[in-house]
Amino acid sequence: MSRRKQLEHEVSVAQERIKKAAKDTPKNILKLWEQELVDLELELNNMVDDEEDNNED
Repeated sequence: MSRRKQLEHEVSVAQERIKKAAKDTPKNILKLWEQELVDLELELNNMVDDEEDNNED
């Protein structure tokens, strides 16, 4: 599996985990999950930007 596909999968899993979290999930856990999602999305977005930059050369 390519890194891009892996990141897309991890983003999807993280989104579902947050969406389906039990109502009594501690706020600090939700914050950690949300930060993980942001980090994954950032890595994925940077990967796309790098690929676009490479295609311009």
